[in-house]
Order: sequence, then structure tokens, then C-alpha cells
Amino acid sequence: MVFPGVTMRGRGLVRGVVFGDASLAEKVGQAAFDRGLLVETSGSADEVIKLMPPLTITDEEIDHGIHLLAGAMEAVCG
Repeated sequence: MVFPGVTMRGRGLVRGVVFGDASLAEKVGQAAFDRGLLVETSGSADEVIKLMPPLTITDEEIDHGIHLLAGAMEAVCG
């Protein structure tokens, strides 16, 4: 899925979802939490959702987390 005003940055498993509108990051973070995914915001205006899974994460867990985050983003930004 592609959402206008949203970009990605990071290295390895550590990623950031950057929102052009910082207010959306908080809303997506809350929607993700409501779905069972724990994320936090960062950046000078809390415009970035940080994704830092453990090194022991399985492919299935990554897929599930991405599914939850995509659902949260669709609900807020869709």
C-alpha cells in the first residue's frame, strides 16, 4: 500500500514510518496499539513511528506486525 505523505527510512530491522502530517503518526500509533501492535513515535515533532522488532522475530511475526500496521494506516490515512 502507498499512502500520500508517508515515507520510510531506516537500516536493517530498525525502520521509521515518516508522516508529513505529524498528527497522523499519533493516530496511527494509537490505532496500531488498539490492534495489539506496540509502536512509539519519535522525531522533532513526533512525526515518525519507530519499528524495532527483536532480532529473534520470525517471518510469521513480521508478517503479522506489518498486517496490523497496514490496517492501522488504512483506518487513519485510507
